[in-house]
Amino acid sequence: MTVDGTYRPVDLEGFDFTVTGGVGTLVIDRPEKRNAISRPMWRALPEIIAGIDADDSIGALVITGAAGHFSAGSDIADLNVALADFWELNSTAEAAVADARTTTIAAITGNCVGGGTEIAAACDIRIAAPGSIYGVTAAKLGLVYPPGPTHRLATVLGDSWARYLLVTASIVKFETMRELGFFHEVSETPLDSAQVMGEKIVGLSRLSQLGSKAVLSGELRESATDDSAFNPPPWLDEAYQAEIARGQEAFFAKRTPEFGFRGTDWAEGSIPTGSAPEKP
Repeated sequence: MTVDGTYRPVDLEGFDFTVTGGVGTLVIDRPEKRNAISRPMWRALPEIIAGIDADDSIGALVITGAAGHFSAGSDIADLNVALADFWELNSTAEAAVADARTTTIAAITGNCVGGGTEIAAACDIRIAAPGSIYGVTAAKLGLVYPPGPTHRLATVLGDSWARYLLVTASIVKFETMRELGFFHEVSETPLDSAQVMGEKIVGLSRLSQLGSKAVLSGELRESATDDSAFNPPPWLDEAYQAEIARGQEAFFAKRTPEFGFRGTDWAEGSIPTGSAPEKP
């Protein structure tokens, strides 16, 4: 695929995907059901995210919904399955978003309920429009939410408010979620704002971004060989030396840096050949 254009990661109704300026936009596209997510759509999300992570032309991913709504959550008609089946499908999809190598931005308008709130909470950054509404209404259906998404919601909102949403099945207004810090930005046009944010992210160091996400997720930990020495993996130290040289060179030259580290380099535990500029 080209850097800009239209690309369907999987042959599946319910999603659309475009790339502009290195920023991918994944649209949940079932407007007749306020973008409720079907079982095939939940099943496809990990494959979609993996395909985006494997594409170094995409530096950020915006997730949004069509026709004025983010998502009304899981399609209620699909819930008459064994609980273990629902847990596995839902948790795997949510974890794929939360663990994406690519930085994710939720652009939220209208209904962001149930699985919609879940997906938004799994994103790295959330930008919301005034008037958007939130909630996890599982208690209205007799549904028991999976552990992974439930704990992640509590991490974002705090245990007290996660409990409130889950046990009361309340719809919570934009103003309350703003006070709780659920959003990082407020915008009348969240998709436009997310594109601007995504393009900013594209221009920054992927090594720094991936390293930060890996530390926060527990993937990358300090490894002490004695009381004072901490040793990152050798490949990471080598990547850092290459990347910081580029950053320093650009800083002292007062120009925008051209970083060399790619998302797939992290996955491979390596760095691009000749990625560091020559030192004077």
